[in-house]
Amino acid sequence: MRIGILGATGLVGRETIDLVARAWPTAALALYASRDQTLTIGGVGGKDHEVLAAARLEEAGAPRGDVAFVALDDEHSKRYVPRLLELGYRVIDKSNTYRADPNVPLVAAGVNHDLVTDVVRLVSNPNCTTIPLTLALGPLQNHFGVESVTAATYQAISGAGVAVLDQFLADSRRAYSEPDRLGVRFDAKAYAGNTFPHNGGTDASGFSSEERKLTFESKKILRLPGLAISAQCSRVPVAVGHYEHLWLTLGKKASLDEISAVLADGSQAPFVRWFAGNTGDGLTALSCVHDRDRALVGRLRADDRDPSGRTVCLTVIGDNLRLGAATNAVRVASRWYRSEDPDLNV
Repeated sequence: MRIGILGATGLVGRETIDLVARAWPTAALALYASRDQTLTIGGVGGKDHEVLAAARLEEAGAPRGDVAFVALDDEHSKRYVPRLLELGYRVIDKSNTYRADPNVPLVAAGVNHDLVTDVVRLVSNPNCTTIPLTLALGPLQNHFGVESVTAATYQAISGAGVAVLDQFLADSRRAYSEPDRLGVRFDAKAYAGNTFPHNGGTDASGFSSEERKLTFESKKILRLPGLAISAQCSRVPVAVGHYEHLWLTLGKKASLDEISAVLADGSQAPFVRWFAGNTGDGLTALSCVHDRDRALVGRLRADDRDPSGRTVCLTVIGDNLRLGAATNAVRVASRWYRSEDPDLNV
């Protein structure tokens, strides 16, 4: 089995390398990035991997392969995904390039992975907030129906890439080097010590591309084109871990115990770790870096504004590099090639 990883030196690419070793330990890896280089995984004493320039894939003698994980921006996905398909790869693409294409399945493993059949050769990986959100909503839709969703997200800096994350860490070290109760040492236009609107690609409606991704993708994955869903997204000074607050109106009234029972049942809510109670104890952004391959869900409460009793409040957290990206992609690929790690199969 030959597995290709494009964007291998990025944050998601490195995580994918680790997961592939768990899922298919005997597979041959073909790693690609912007240029030829050597990638060391694991720090001092770690394993060195040869990484080739992605442009080599366009050469006449480029080798064929079985499955490719693409963690590139939209422009480069458009360039290389068609070539990978020509070379015989089945492809899972992380970018936004194919998510709206009606002919390409947009798949959250554990929710709609039935779409990944033997005849499918290209799958789009959802956005890093959409995957944990739909893992929580999918079981509730199956049992009670979902009528509307309002989401507020608090997203980690690593979602912006390794260069932005490293700058954030450096800025934080400098600004926190001396006591400053007001935070005036921080740059108000930067991420360190700050909460920032996730406002890239804001259109005439006033909503950003991140907010539009969350709403569109959730409808497509849940097969609910008429779902009333809205989101506001922000960046917070956390390295890894996306945090989402939800206000959710069900199709029919259900008690908190009934909702809890569904989300706590792994057979009904795969890849979900349920936190019982309404205080959210243990349900923090950093909790997910210790449980990287599941959506952490809890702090369930009734929303007293709704006299029908169908609206509840819920918190959902996911590691944006793993569950929200690499883990989902590997689980999708397990539909074609069974993983040796059972936690990475669907």
